[in-house]
Amino acid sequence: MAMTVITISNAPMSLRGDLTKWMQEIATGVYVGDLNSRVREELWERVIQSVGRGQATLTYPVRNELGYQFKTHGTLQKNVSFDGIPLVMIPTEEKVIIDKPRRGFSKQAKFSQARKYASKRSKPVLYEPYVVIDIETTGLDPLKNEIIEIAALKVEGDKFREFNSLIRYDKKLSDEVTELTGITKELLAQEGQELPKVLEELVHFIGNLPVVGYNLHFDINFLNHNLRNTNKEIITNKKIDLLGLVKKEKMFLSSYKLEDVLMAYGLEESVSHRALEDAKLTNILASKVNEFAKMLKGKL
Repeated sequence: MAMTVITISNAPMSLRGDLTKWMQEIATGVYVGDLNSRVREELWERVIQSVGRGQATLTYPVRNELGYQFKTHGTLQKNVSFDGIPLVMIPTEEKVIIDKPRRGFSKQAKFSQARKYASKRSKPVLYEPYVVIDIETTGLDPLKNEIIEIAALKVEGDKFREFNSLIRYDKKLSDEVTELTGITKELLAQEGQELPKVLEELVHFIGNLPVVGYNLHFDINFLNHNLRNTNKEIITNKKIDLLGLVKKEKMFLSSYKLEDVLMAYGLEESVSHRALEDAKLTNILASKVNEFAKMLKGKL
């Protein structure tokens, strides 16, 4: 049986507790377990995110000359390969000397020197355009329940365009839905639009851009079900569900409700359960999820 070993030091107790769910602690800070590659990598990501200023190493079986490979985090030791053999390298301390303009240099020379080093700073990541969608419904089943609000947020760099519409609904609206969303039957009667018209406008608004959402399959199932019922083309755009990315990135959350996930990412925002406001919150969350940009660019 090939075993995976993780060692940690100066780590928070919460991380130790997480590791014991998957591995056995055979000594203080030393964890052993028989893990598949997916669980191993997700645990290692968890360690990196949570170890803070502590140190960690991961050793796992591979087919090479020694039969193992390892990774380190927060340590001086580095993993280097020599003809396929994993070796440990402890880098020597290097001093980086930046030439400063000497006394008597002109202001222009100082400016040029500053601009030279400023140009090396990393540039902000610019996302490809995409559309965040969110809907409100009378229940969870697209075959039995109906859409009462649709919203979308088109994101193009630092520019945003909004799409939002209530949907006409002539049946009795449950007290639970009104309490959750603040949407009343009277509001839908006054401001609600016919669903086929709104769906057509939504599809035009989205165009061929990637569609982003939180628990996106829920929204897409409702939208596509109603598009089929009105003899319209369904939404087949590239889809990015942040819920799946969050579950990979934060494996040990007790709840994956949007409000709890926002808090886990340090976002103290309340969820209104109104489509446009929730779409905006989802977009903020997207900027915090590590793998979102890679998914958007098709690198995952």
